[in-house]
Amino acid sequence: MSEDFQWNSERHDAFLAERFERMLNEGDHAYFDAEEFEAIIEHYQDHFDAQHIRLAIEHAIRQHPDNVQLRIRYARQLAIDSRFIESLEILNKLEVTEPNDVDVIMTKGTVYSMMMEYKKAVDTYKSALPLVDEEELEEVYATIGYEYENLGNYEQSIRYFKKALELNPGAEPLLYELGLCYELVKKPEEGVQYFQDFINNKDPYSIPAWFNLGLILQQMDLFEKSIDALEYVLAIDDTHVPAHLSIAHSWSNLGEYTKAINVYEETFVHEKPEAMTHYYIGECYEKMKDYRNALVHYNKALELDDKLAEPWAGIGVVFDEEGNTKTAVKYLSKAIELDPLNAEYFLIQADMYIKMKHFEKAEACYRSVEEFDPNDQDLWPEYSNLFIVTGDYERAVQVLRTGLTYQPENVAIYYRLVVAYYLNNNPIQSSFFLTSALEMDFNAHYDMLDYFPDILNSSLVSDLISQYMFGKLK
Repeated sequence: MSEDFQWNSERHDAFLAERFERMLNEGDHAYFDAEEFEAIIEHYQDHFDAQHIRLAIEHAIRQHPDNVQLRIRYARQLAIDSRFIESLEILNKLEVTEPNDVDVIMTKGTVYSMMMEYKKAVDTYKSALPLVDEEELEEVYATIGYEYENLGNYEQSIRYFKKALELNPGAEPLLYELGLCYELVKKPEEGVQYFQDFINNKDPYSIPAWFNLGLILQQMDLFEKSIDALEYVLAIDDTHVPAHLSIAHSWSNLGEYTKAINVYEETFVHEKPEAMTHYYIGECYEKMKDYRNALVHYNKALELDDKLAEPWAGIGVVFDEEGNTKTAVKYLSKAIELDPLNAEYFLIQADMYIKMKHFEKAEACYRSVEEFDPNDQDLWPEYSNLFIVTGDYERAVQVLRTGLTYQPENVAIYYRLVVAYYLNNNPIQSSFFLTSALEMDFNAHYDMLDYFPDILNSSLVSDLISQYMFGKLK
């Protein structure tokens, strides 16, 4: 019965639109009541016919200049046409005569948002809160939450999304948005607690809640627990491809590459093979040193999308591992061409140039990263390696000291300075930075020993490490 009603309603609206267009074509002045104009406008909106939407609104306003709903539609259309000042003038006048009209207030908030005046949008939406009915309250809370996202105030977004979810726990898009906000505020423990409580107290079969819980646990490197949570998603809906992919990522992070590959391949049952999925499979084979199969899947990824940078870089890495660095460099160049702000690709290519003793080209790679991403955690230690390899230890120190101005808390820079100062015959500075580094992260000194085992030839260094280890054991 409802489908018949909808069909008849759509047919009626189409008939009104035809009558309206006939009026336009014939130059008549046919009358439509306000509700008919609203139906005509909605018909054109459903068909994305912007030209006729404008014409219908113009005629509607001429025939019904005092109709509030039509004037609101007019204000919305002006905003869509980027005529924001005119739109706000209409809404401000309506607000004087209709101070409690929620549609006027919400439309005004939308216009501010379109103008990127997000603070004004928030304040306007908040002014609607005392006026809305309870069934509309969820929508207003959610809208405020989205505007706080635009402001980058994710704490407040979380607060308002929670308010909306209290009223409607079934609002799945808000659950996904909330999960994203917890990631952005870097408060994973709070996110875990919220979604566990939601599952236990509101909806044990909520796919977004289980999925977000799994993602947050993955971000915390709790990969086994993440898999457990994501398996609940698949128990509810075994076709949920993002859950399959996230489980595969967790297996890969655990070094269980065969299990990861099996799960990645399961997604092909539920959707057409994606280029990125073939890339992930190739990456697993690469880590297993099965370079033949890695190349097979990297090339399958490129067959599906040759504009994807990751497979080009992956092929380059495989060629480098197989000793064909000259060819590898070309593939990294292609990856950089497709993704010119990816620091990792430049650093990989720089390492290849060092192997080839093309030191100037390596330095050019590091300088590029310094220009667009000086806060990359690997840049400065790897940049210094270029000068350590070439024996220019003073330049290595200079690079690392520059790195500290960008990343004063990066312990890897401190440990690399220990090596650089040692090689530059400055044991005092070497021991100074070692003391600081050991205080910051004792276990990270093992990375320093892997990089330059001969550092233990320095009695100052070996004694400091021993003393610190003894002090920690006590």
